[in-house]
Amino acid sequence: MFDSLIIFFLPKQAFSSERKERNALLLIKFSLISILFALGYIVNTYFTLFLVARYMMVFSVIVFGVLLVLFRHSLISLRLSVHVFVSICWFIIFVLSTFSGGIDSFVLSWITLIPVIALILISERAAWAWGGIGFLTVVFFLQFNLNEFLSASLIVRNTPILNASLHIGLQFIVLILTYIFDQQQNKLIDKIEAQNTKLQTSQEELSLKRNIVESQNLALMEAGKIIEQKNLELVSKNDELEIEIEKRTKELVEYTQQLEQFAFISSHNLRAPIARILGLGNLLELSHDPQDEAQIKKNLIVSAQELDRVVKDLNTILEIKNSNHQIAQTVRFEEELKLLLVGLEKDLSDSNTLLTFDFSESPMIKTIRPYLDSILINLISNAIKYRDFERRPEIKIQTKTSGEFICLSVSDNGIGLNLKQVQKKIFTIYSRFHTHVEGKGLGLYLVKAQAEALGGKVEVESKVGVGTTFTVYLKPKE
Repeated sequence: MFDSLIIFFLPKQAFSSERKERNALLLIKFSLISILFALGYIVNTYFTLFLVARYMMVFSVIVFGVLLVLFRHSLISLRLSVHVFVSICWFIIFVLSTFSGGIDSFVLSWITLIPVIALILISERAAWAWGGIGFLTVVFFLQFNLNEFLSASLIVRNTPILNASLHIGLQFIVLILTYIFDQQQNKLIDKIEAQNTKLQTSQEELSLKRNIVESQNLALMEAGKIIEQKNLELVSKNDELEIEIEKRTKELVEYTQQLEQFAFISSHNLRAPIARILGLGNLLELSHDPQDEAQIKKNLIVSAQELDRVVKDLNTILEIKNSNHQIAQTVRFEEELKLLLVGLEKDLSDSNTLLTFDFSESPMIKTIRPYLDSILINLISNAIKYRDFERRPEIKIQTKTSGEFICLSVSDNGIGLNLKQVQKKIFTIYSRFHTHVEGKGLGLYLVKAQAEALGGKVEVESKVGVGTTFTVYLKPKE
């Protein structure tokens, strides 16, 4: 049981050396022994009528208990813990000596234990320091008689019972220290003997293996020379092949990714403005009201402008592919969002969506504008599409700086996703998780692909019935 208590109060973190671990075990043992001694001495005070001793023993039980708890949870270091322990021991002896006769007190002789404890727990230097403090303590009691200033009811005089109990207590402490030293020494001896036996066995095995290896080495040296020469030739050829393969593979991967990006962006971003133009054209044929025709023509111009902008963006992507470098532009988030909202105005109006934004922390970025536009359109469209019909849709867009990235977050209060079920598929192509609305499962794939093409990444947080937040890390171009 005592060993279980020692292990219980031992901190979980590993110690940097065996000496520190040994000192930690000794500190716990001394603290537990001190608590047991104090509990026994509390009973003894009912025979000796030494009230101050009773109070000090209760104090020591509490203080040593608190010290053990703090040390177990690493709220106090080992070095500070042992200093506190020694200081408390000295303080208890000082108080008990004061109230039991000062220089004539039998308790004062216990002051010789303090340097011993300091030597065991701390260092030789600490033992000399506490020896000096003990010397000054004795000199202090020799020069001053504190009984003149203390309450007579708290002062106890030496009696046979008090003397006997003090001698028995001192003998108990000495025996405990001797037992601890003996145990430590036996463990150390057993450890050394086990290591010596292991080393001796290992040396014999090594000697046998060394003879075998030496004979094998002689045979292998000749073969090694031939193999080494062949290896040098193979390494040279492999290096050349690996460089060539890596170069060709990189070119193929980049070319394939560019083709995929262009195909997806073309089909995904051109669909909305073309559909609006066709719809407005049909309305224009059916309308006979000059005022309605004027409004339809105005909307046709806006949709045509949007289509023109998308086509220009696609041309920019083609130029990037053909010129093998990326053209970055300085984009102001607020201005770009307002342009994009023209194309999303009907969806926002029909769904009664409240869209707010805050770009004050990071108002602009140097990046590839078509990719940024596609990311915003897809995330806003998804937020509208997968809204919760039980409440008014709300979309919040904001930017902030995080290290070398600018974080663009789009949050909504929609139906949300169960990330435990869809975490691995959420950004894969053609993956859909809700069937109550139309879609092809391309939007989030494009968002991830375009974010990575810009040197960033995408993170998602979602809770079913609460909403979803997509955070896109964008790395500004030089």
